[in-house]
Amino acid sequence: MSVGGSFDYIVVGGGAAGCIVAARLAESGRSTVLLVEAGRSDVGDGKALQMSRLEEQDASYDWGYAAETVAGSGNRIAYARARMLGGCANHNDCAFIAPHPSDLSRWQALGAKGWGPDGMRAALARVEQRIGIEPSPPGNALSRAFIDAGLELGLPERNFREGAAAGTGWFPLNAKGDFRQSSSVAYVHPLIGSQDKIRVLTECLVTGLTFDGNSVTGIETARGSFSARREVILCAGSINTPQLMMLSGLGPAEQLRRLGIGVRADMPGVGNNLVDHVSANIAFELKAPPPSWERTPCESTLLLQVDADAPAPDVLFHFILRLREKYVGRTQFAGVEHGVKFSPNVARPKSKGHLTLSSSDPHDLPKISLNYLSDPEGYDRRILLAGLRFARRLAATAALAPWLEREVAPGTGVQSDDDLFAYVRETCETVYHPSGTCRMGDAADPLSVVTPDLKVKGIAGLRVADASVFPDMVTVNINNTVMMVAEQAALLIERQNAV
Repeated sequence: MSVGGSFDYIVVGGGAAGCIVAARLAESGRSTVLLVEAGRSDVGDGKALQMSRLEEQDASYDWGYAAETVAGSGNRIAYARARMLGGCANHNDCAFIAPHPSDLSRWQALGAKGWGPDGMRAALARVEQRIGIEPSPPGNALSRAFIDAGLELGLPERNFREGAAAGTGWFPLNAKGDFRQSSSVAYVHPLIGSQDKIRVLTECLVTGLTFDGNSVTGIETARGSFSARREVILCAGSINTPQLMMLSGLGPAEQLRRLGIGVRADMPGVGNNLVDHVSANIAFELKAPPPSWERTPCESTLLLQVDADAPAPDVLFHFILRLREKYVGRTQFAGVEHGVKFSPNVARPKSKGHLTLSSSDPHDLPKISLNYLSDPEGYDRRILLAGLRFARRLAATAALAPWLEREVAPGTGVQSDDDLFAYVRETCETVYHPSGTCRMGDAADPLSVVTPDLKVKGIAGLRVADASVFPDMVTVNINNTVMMVAEQAALLIERQNAV
């Protein structure tokens, strides 16, 4: 394969989705593929690949985003997004649960034709055939106590490999021993060095798309321009994909004009519909240091059904064996040496955020407004308060109470719904699951950005395949679903090429 500037396919973003799309196209043997990643390579990098070395990662592994949490509060959190080959699968706790079937049914009802449970069966199978999945190690006594607390309160113990039903149990992990099974490890590493299949460029920022009329012809990068004979596929994630589109003139026209960016297509949906799992914490000081975790401080989980008529659990719990500050310039857990967080989040939030460009300079970080707890019906508020109250019930069980010294936050004096919600507004956090900013839908929907074949509306030669295309949030951690989207994109392209 030529190492010049022309390829059949260019994949922008070497994260959880991009590695899969690029590798599948390269494995077909019928196409030349360029994979471009702004961050460093993860090959041979123990800080990225060994789960137990996550704390050793420095700022160079991350984009350094900050996000506004609640509109008008002024509170900002560090909004971690990985900047490396493998993306956030080399940056997270490797929780790996398939989406609930009702999530995919809802996607289809929102205009994503063919993306229901039956239509996605092959993509899900391809993910599970390639990615190594193991249960969390069952040896941590405090994580086990959290599971036992759920059992005391009437929940069944679940193997979450079998589905996201209400219950409690160990997180499945995309891991083999201490080593991550990110999409870079499982899909791209075996191909690196095979220049006849794929070329991988790391530490190469894509600064814009190139066009011929309404057709995308390639990309501009810090290393020059590259052309795509067939397609450019954006897999840069829910922040960088809409940012690149807007920098290239594809986005809300008024916003682009204010920044002096020429408008190629007025796409009001680009950067909007930002959905994320909003969480809140009941934090406790421990009587003694927690037992050492083997791979991740978030080993056990719980799915809670609040509304009896809901199609899937309403609350996803993370039980975290440490206290970590997320707010910029603020501390919440000062003076507490050892603690745990019960961190319930709204599984299918109704609040929507957005992101906008800071300037026309591709090196400037976008502005991110999560707009948590803003849905007018108050659904997110109600579900999150139910999760927090259940967390206190868990803490009072015979299984967990012997471990806990005192409630650090919000504190036992915060009891009424109004007081508890005031605490939530000031301290709510993210689970780092941004989605939906280039959402998929029917072509007639003015706010959809891509059609169910993942092609950008009105623009030839451009497709999107990452979490930004989610029509709505899924009930569980999103990494499995992001990989599923990538496998489905590869299948769609393979079918197109077979015609």
